Amino acid sequence: MRRDSNESESHSSMLRRRYLGVQAATATGLIAGCAELVSDGGEERTDGTGDENGDPDGPFETTVTVDPDERSDREVPETLFGRFAEHYGAHEIYPGIYAEHVTNTSFVAWGQVQPDHVSHVYGFDEVGEYDGIPFPWEPVGDDAEFERPAEGGVRGLGTWESDGGWPAVDRELRNAHQRVVLEDAAGGVRQRIPLPDWRTLTYEFALSARGDGIDALEVRLAAPDGDVLAGADVEGLTDEWRRYEGIELTLAERSGNELEGGALDDFASPYGEYVLEIVAEGTGYVDLDWISLLPDDAVAGKFNPTTIDLMADRNVSLLKWPGGNVTSTYKWEDGIGPVEKRPIRPNVVWNGLDPNLMGTAEYVEFCDRTDVEPTITVGVTVEDTDREFQPPEPITPEDAANWVEYCNGSTDTEYGALRADHGYEDPFDVEVWEIGNEVWGGWQAGGTDDPQQFAERALEFIEAMTAVDDSITVIPDGMDPKYDDENLVPDPNDWNETLFETVGDEMDGIGMHRYNWGIRAEDPGSVEEWKDANDADALDYNEVLIAFPTQFGQLLAETAETAASYGLEDLEFIVGEWGLYPTVAEGDPWPGMPTMAGASYVAGMYNAFIRRSEQLRRASHTHLPVRMFPPEHVEHPANPNPLLPVGYTLSLYANVFDGDRTWNVIDASVDGETRDIPETGARIRAMDDVPYVDATSMTTSMDDELCTFLTNRNLRSAADVTLEVPEAFDGADATVIVQRPTDDPHDLQEGLGDYPESWYEWTGLEVYEIDEREVTLEDEALTLTLESSSVARVLVG
Repeated sequence: MRRDSNESESHSSMLRRRYLGVQAATATGLIAGCAELVSDGGEERTDGTGDENGDPDGPFETTVTVDPDERSDREVPETLFGRFAEHYGAHEIYPGIYAEHVTNTSFVAWGQVQPDHVSHVYGFDEVGEYDGIPFPWEPVGDDAEFERPAEGGVRGLGTWESDGGWPAVDRELRNAHQRVVLEDAAGGVRQRIPLPDWRTLTYEFALSARGDGIDALEVRLAAPDGDVLAGADVEGLTDEWRRYEGIELTLAERSGNELEGGALDDFASPYGEYVLEIVAEGTGYVDLDWISLLPDDAVAGKFNPTTIDLMADRNVSLLKWPGGNVTSTYKWEDGIGPVEKRPIRPNVVWNGLDPNLMGTAEYVEFCDRTDVEPTITVGVTVEDTDREFQPPEPITPEDAANWVEYCNGSTDTEYGALRADHGYEDPFDVEVWEIGNEVWGGWQAGGTDDPQQFAERALEFIEAMTAVDDSITVIPDGMDPKYDDENLVPDPNDWNETLFETVGDEMDGIGMHRYNWGIRAEDPGSVEEWKDANDADALDYNEVLIAFPTQFGQLLAETAETAASYGLEDLEFIVGEWGLYPTVAEGDPWPGMPTMAGASYVAGMYNAFIRRSEQLRRASHTHLPVRMFPPEHVEHPANPNPLLPVGYTLSLYANVFDGDRTWNVIDASVDGETRDIPETGARIRAMDDVPYVDATSMTTSMDDELCTFLTNRNLRSAADVTLEVPEAFDGADATVIVQRPTDDPHDLQEGLGDYPESWYEWTGLEVYEIDEREVTLEDEALTLTLESSSVARVLVG
């Protein structure tokens, strides 16, 4: 994901990017913007409809007419409903996917490479910093001494050299470890850990240890106040390293202390707060390394069952991995083979450490268990650039080809044989590979803003990768045509056209990202100036953001036409990352993901994706269906709540693809109120007559079922929508599901309901409700009322 900084900034300032590029909450109104919605009092608006459209006395009327005679040739792919996962320090991978709950498992230097935040559940101000102990570990006992020998451990940092621009990170040898020295005393180390005690009370602990003069340890889970809740003895320590596994720590009941989390406000998460303690007593020293704490309900002993269940519930169809910005520094060979031989790496993009527990095999296995299509993004190092920020080791076409061979090669090949040696005889058969992540951005290690330079490098990658497996789909890094910020050097259209001309039919498709920020602090003007210039108010501004997906569909169509002019009529598109992270003026309502206004934006994007599915074949919404417990110390708009409105919106769309039915897009014309979109910030251009009610429609290949999705993007008024259907469906039964706000479309979904059951049953909702009913179509039509920001699915047949 991109960082909002210009190329001329120093590397140190380049790394001061906030998580997801969101600016400080006090600057953008993320917190103040959660204030109660204020009516505009019916003032005249700049939407092309005058004050009548804002009349609060009644809904406006819209007619949607579907025509199955106008249909696409290609089936709508379920891979439009994918998700994006990245190796953040913010626990998306650990324990979001891989259920390891210990952070800094091997006592190495914490990768604090961005000074603004810590990317951890607990910050330095809570944990503290101690001589001889790495963050986020803390000391136990006043009489113990702590050392971190640089040699002789079990797991640790890898060694590498950098060509330049590499952040200052302590680079100890890979086998550093923790030593606790005691003189007739008791002491050890501890770490604060949130655990899913609502799901299970038993956790499996493991560590590597040795001692001199001390032959036993006690491991325990304590409450934050120090009460010991579960414990186990580790005995038989010698002066040689020994691995102790399968140590059960069973709680009698939940701790009673719930983790306070959230970005917009603190709230009680379902996760219990605990302290993991490892203590010894006597005279001598004990060495500790490679700590692990996994819940006993982890799927296959390693995967988070909550994430698996929620992905199934929402019928997620694709998972893009390992990033994101991380890809530009990710060396895939660090994440294969026996875990004890995998090096730990500093996460130089997002802070923290990657223990490389979640490598290629684990990712492929997770995709298999969740029945999603794997999509791997390969980092790209462009040679001979003047970009200061370079990866510790360059990522070359040969690296990419070797990764393809490891995944897909037969055991007769070098890397296919290596995969077999690691226990995987059968190929992984990873079909889709993306080349580069926002290579054009100055925040990307080893990238370039020269279109020709990247196009030539991308061609080298494609040729190397397809020489290994010519069946794979390879998608180089393109640009959204409206990513034309003043602080970006490459022109998006020039970037894409250079790819079309230089790589040509060697490329199977083109990737792009789309984040909507609104008018950011670094953009010309401000939200307040925009409102003054357009005789608009806060709701007008939010409506423009929410109506943007119609424009995005047009941008896709224009890019497809450009590609066709280069002879690339069948080029596939991937939207590898997308989301709405709006900047609003202080005090204005905020239309982010925890709101129904944000859900309407997501519905509009899905509608655009479906309409453009002749070209657009895959898309990955940021992030996973549930964030596990984002750090309190990172400002970003998503709370870790599976009941967020956008989560249900995903399931509303994706679940019609959960059977054997195949769908084709048909024409859905909309006749009703519209609004104009003024130029808004750097990434939204002017556009006239954008319908408030956005609709898309599909039929099955046998024309025996009809599915129409609708959303009302008017934030002031409800819409009475008449859906006109073909005569063949007259008298048919229809299932109508409406997701609608319970009050203000900008209210935040904060509560979790009664977990875990409510997470899957969609109860315990606060800001939206689900209305499902069966109706019979009469006179080839049905009428329904969509309140502001409502989303609906009508399934006929």
